[in-house]
Amino acid sequence: MIVPGMGRAMDEGNTGSGTGEAPRLPPLNGARLTVRADASPAIGTGHVMRGLALALGWLRAGGTARLVSHRLPDGLRRRAEAGGIAVLPLPDPRETGCLDGSDLIAVDGWTFDEELLATMAANRAPLLVVDDTASRPRIPGAFVVNHNVYAETADYAGRTDATVLAGPRYALLRPEFSRPVPARTHPPVVRRLLLLLGGADPAGVSMTVLAAARQAQAAESGLAKVRLVVGAANPALARLQSEVGKAPGIEVLHDVQDMVSLMDDTDMVVSASGSTVLELASRGVPMLLGALVPEEIAPARRMDAQGAAQMLGPFADLDVDPLVASILGLARDPARRAAMSQIAGSLVDGHGVARVIAAVAPSVLALRP
Repeated sequence: MIVPGMGRAMDEGNTGSGTGEAPRLPPLNGARLTVRADASPAIGTGHVMRGLALALGWLRAGGTARLVSHRLPDGLRRRAEAGGIAVLPLPDPRETGCLDGSDLIAVDGWTFDEELLATMAANRAPLLVVDDTASRPRIPGAFVVNHNVYAETADYAGRTDATVLAGPRYALLRPEFSRPVPARTHPPVVRRLLLLLGGADPAGVSMTVLAAARQAQAAESGLAKVRLVVGAANPALARLQSEVGKAPGIEVLHDVQDMVSLMDDTDMVVSASGSTVLELASRGVPMLLGALVPEEIAPARRMDAQGAAQMLGPFADLDVDPLVASILGLARDPARRAAMSQIAGSLVDGHGVARVIAAVAPSVLALRP
């Protein structure tokens, strides 16, 4: 369909459902994908992780992929290279000559302004822009992907001539998130609690959330295990490990490689509401969601409104005692957790990358010799 003043839209806005069969992909025959994304304690790791998800799907479809990044943390570099993705360090974050020779350029990050995007769009290769807020006055390029639960194609009216792929059916999740979801049980009291504060936790709220989880555990004997995941760009690892020490039932995990198994092995999560929300939804994990940055408020609010999670508000505004009350309230409410799990699981099915590749492949292959 064509929406006046905004280019093409691939569906009628956000239907709220990401379920369905994965599309059949044409062979990419070595088509070259370049992902341009950065990670740091200030901006987190989500932009790079979404790019890696797209790149891994691209490789599975028979293409080649590389990640071009400015000051990439070593953990993310190793993860990319282990997946067969070449990594090109970029000393100057505004340099674009390194993008030459691509068949598709995928850019993810709010630091890329309209001028820089326009320069990238002038390349021979189509430009795909991963966006979260629809706040740029103009988005150059051939494709825009906004996979958030609140995203609508109409958000981009007058902002782009690109094909817009909006909503969680296009969730950029790594291939392992398409694995079948084990049957989830909802015990009367949560036994295993997972804490996810993003890849960087720029505001340093992990300590507050950990303190609340420890108090909740002390108040509820059924809560046997608390796991805190410390991301690859979080500088507070040593401090958090020291805080936990040898406390029974509390574990600090760093740079986790198999996040799917960890999510499947938990009864409930306290999480930042970045891209991890869609990963959790795909596994049907009951969620308490807080915002580390203002951009994370909208996903938490929409998930709460749909009954797929409970919104906590900005983490910076949360004191320990109210957070303890929220943890215990959901931990002791199996019916509510079961409802959350069912609704969240209906939003995301793990085939979003395949849908994005299917949408861009005709444009990419048309340029191949």
